[in-house]
Amino acid sequence: MQRIPVISNVWNYLSAPNLPATSLSISESHLSLITLRNRGREFEARNLGVLRLPAGLITASFTEANVADEAAMAELLKRTATQAKMSRLKALSATLPAGSARSLVIPLDSIPNSRTELLQMVEWKVERSIGHKFSDLRVSYKRLRDFNGRAQWIISAIHERVLEQYERIFKKIDWQVGLIVPRHVGEAQWLMRSKVEGDQVVVSLNNNGFDAVIIRGDEPILIREVTCAVEEREDEFYRLMIFYRDRLLPENSSTTISRMLILGNPAEQRSFHDVLASALEKNSIALNPQQLGLRVDPNAPFNHFAAAGGLATMAWG
Repeated sequence: MQRIPVISNVWNYLSAPNLPATSLSISESHLSLITLRNRGREFEARNLGVLRLPAGLITASFTEANVADEAAMAELLKRTATQAKMSRLKALSATLPAGSARSLVIPLDSIPNSRTELLQMVEWKVERSIGHKFSDLRVSYKRLRDFNGRAQWIISAIHERVLEQYERIFKKIDWQVGLIVPRHVGEAQWLMRSKVEGDQVVVSLNNNGFDAVIIRGDEPILIREVTCAVEEREDEFYRLMIFYRDRLLPENSSTTISRMLILGNPAEQRSFHDVLASALEKNSIALNPQQLGLRVDPNAPFNHFAAAGGLATMAWG
């Protein structure tokens, strides 16, 4: 059986050495580059560039190449670096568009007796959950804390066909991208760093639905990538929060979601905050960049560079 090619221990930044403070996020509509400077308990955007992409240049897909014109994409990446005043950019990390890579939290009914048995179970779970041959994927995995006596694992997967195209484009412009992960990994880092008591959720809205990651302490307990029409997003989010309330709260505990980061426009942020309050019958704190510890111009489009910024914080563990 093939050995799992671990992308990185991306869900535990305390053990992720020497990651760069510069990160790129790619979506269907924008490119964003950021370099962070650490200021004690806060971060400051030292360099920042956000560039809108032509419609149709990137189409998020888990199995097919995302970029319609690789040469044009390479030029736009260089233009974003110029805007961010990163003319000598070399080493960085990157997040892919929503839908181009997947993560999931899976339970294992028993603890494997050997590494070989673990790999077999992970391979079976991945193929069953994602629906693609394990040999076609680049996979990372990590054990999480047990939940109600069951072993939990976090798995991230990127299709080789998708990853190879992005790696080819980065090579054309001589960028050394050492870590490539799903978009929600970068976004969730903002909440994982805080390690507050109580659960937190980050919801990232897009035209094809939304991604949601629920964090407990410094680990994810649920990841959902929901595909639906824009007008159905609030209903789908409400159902997801009911599932969380009924299935994911610890036994005999008052734990619930206390903080919420919504990546969308102001109207969407308000409406999703109201949906959460309705589902859980409790208000939560709606987070902004300042509350996350990021010093940045209030007019900067945080929705577009939140993933890159979160990934860049991993340079400091």
